[in-house]
Amino acid sequence: MTRTSKIFYLIFFSFTVIFIATLNMRPFPFVYLVKAVPIYSLAVLAFFNIAGLRGKLIGLGLVFSGVGDIVLELEGDSLFATGLGAFLVAHLFYIAAFTKSIQFKGPRGMVAATIMVYGCLIGFVMIPNLGDMLVPVVAYLLVIVAMGVLAALSGVNHWLVVAGACLFIASDSLIAVNRFIAPVPNSSILIMVTYYPAQLLITTGASLHGFGSEIWIG
Repeated sequence: MTRTSKIFYLIFFSFTVIFIATLNMRPFPFVYLVKAVPIYSLAVLAFFNIAGLRGKLIGLGLVFSGVGDIVLELEGDSLFATGLGAFLVAHLFYIAAFTKSIQFKGPRGMVAATIMVYGCLIGFVMIPNLGDMLVPVVAYLLVIVAMGVLAALSGVNHWLVVAGACLFIASDSLIAVNRFIAPVPNSSILIMVTYYPAQLLITTGASLHGFGSEIWIG
């Protein structure tokens, strides 16, 4: 790992801890920047550490994730659909990065099938409660499930990428349940302690070569 990479990982971990530790103090000046800095530090790592087009696509996914974080922190509910749209675009970039060497077999296929079943179940539970948010939320659900499925099926993905995709789905599920179904105790901290590691695992996993995970993930 280069010295520059170590610096950006340090920035990621430092601001992640600061934001999670101050969740109950919001709003405070520039909170939206504190929230987004970890994601933009990962974007820099993706652009420089992940080779070729794949690195650019994941980096752009992180850039749009940061936009979503800022929008949601600035205005919360009033711009929820806008923030959702930014994350939807982020997942489209991740999908584009995960379309190489698709394998419908072994543990990869089982993980992908589990994600699809989970997506159907949570959609079935949420749809009656979505109201005028039906179309954007269902569209987002389809895209994030597709991201998770392709993360699992892509033969070049390290298992860390798959774990990150699953954590991302878990984090967004917490948001959906808390917003549309019933309040989740300690939702803010649960969402962030799954979201930041999700992005970290996707970025770090995509930068690994040799894919030593193949024993585990097929």
